Amino acid sequence: MLIESQLNFCISMNYFQNKNSILVAGAGVTGKAVIEFLKKFDVQIYLYDERREEIPDVISFQELNEEMKKINFSLIIKSPGIKPDNLVLKFFRNKKIPIRSEIEIARSFFKGKIIGITGTDGKSTTTALAHHIIQSKFPKTKMGGNIGFPFISFCQEDLNFAVLELSSYQLEDSDFLDLDISAFLNLATDHLERHKTMENYREAKKKIINRKDKNSFFIVNEKLKPSLELEKLNLQTQILEFGFKEISNSKINFENSTIQTNKFTYSTEKFSLQGLHNLENLAATILIAELCGVEPEKIHESYENFSGLLFRFQRIKKSETKEFINDSKSTNIHSLLSGIAGVSKSEKILLILGGKQKGESLEPLIKRLVEINVEIILFGEARDFWEIELKNTLNEKLFVVENLEDAIQKSTSLNFAKMIFSPACASFDQYQNFEERGRHFNSLIEEFYP
Repeated sequence: MLIESQLNFCISMNYFQNKNSILVAGAGVTGKAVIEFLKKFDVQIYLYDERREEIPDVISFQELNEEMKKINFSLIIKSPGIKPDNLVLKFFRNKKIPIRSEIEIARSFFKGKIIGITGTDGKSTTTALAHHIIQSKFPKTKMGGNIGFPFISFCQEDLNFAVLELSSYQLEDSDFLDLDISAFLNLATDHLERHKTMENYREAKKKIINRKDKNSFFIVNEKLKPSLELEKLNLQTQILEFGFKEISNSKINFENSTIQTNKFTYSTEKFSLQGLHNLENLAATILIAELCGVEPEKIHESYENFSGLLFRFQRIKKSETKEFINDSKSTNIHSLLSGIAGVSKSEKILLILGGKQKGESLEPLIKRLVEINVEIILFGEARDFWEIELKNTLNEKLFVVENLEDAIQKSTSLNFAKMIFSPACASFDQYQNFEERGRHFNSLIEEFYP
């Protein structure tokens, strides 16, 4: 009898022959990778994108029109940037046309083992770290998904492992992933402009779990597990937890700088990534690497020489009196709180935050701010939303400026031991993306703190 993943593969193969018509929704990085993939098959390729991209051998549509409605599509492959309530998707969903994610299609063609990693924060770092460690023993390992290359661009390569960062946007249309190992790091309010409710957001993330295969593994943060209501899912997968409790399969001991699994006690003293959240990322990654067959000694050696990703709680400079952390990737309150979770009362912190806020409550942040010795410089669009609330808590310890350059200039008149740039906001009010914002921060530190 065929299991679901095998059946899904057979169904998928039928789509890619007999000159079937396939619609690619979205012409971003993912959509263009899907088009290149489809050109290998005997199919007619159509593209829908509001920008009306012109691509050779592809028929493009900018909107749902009568000509498009007449086409008998066998399959729609949706890019993560296309919202589920899009009118084109609604029309073809009502006609019972299958809508699949690029990840699910790529999964059908991949013959190696797949590791999928999701969470509100930390998934890029954890994916890169897992890839770094696994590749140390299995060179035929690639990383992709929401980081690096689209999975579909390498799904037919002869690889041992694919390590995928998976966002809720990618997971929401992925019903048959059947991952060998999946990890769910954390969950906090984010992307509600897309998912509308936390329940919808959580359910999209939960699609990462392989529910049927008893040989698969699901790695989950012990703090998150109760809210997932796993007991209602009749799971066959094996569940492993990471965190700070004695019963955790990967137990973090912050005081002793160790992580304990059933196989090994790992020292974290030389792990270069800072913050309690990165210890959680490491604890999850160690379980992933052990399950992939990497020896503990090689795991230990590999994570000690991992320098981290750009702009993800990255130490960019340290002198005898000051340290500078660039966490431009922080685009929500939860990410900010994760970064400052390990800060003690004795540390004199300067926190720089701001940008395009997402309508989140500041209550969790304010609760944390009163526990530490911190001054804040607030910049960007968030000034209009956060200044009063933060002023009520910080009083003279809050400084409000227009932009990031003004913030760094202001910092030169303040006394601090550690500057943490963790905006907790999107970058789009003043930058194209968090990378541009992160590069600007680095250049400003070099300019004002030579």
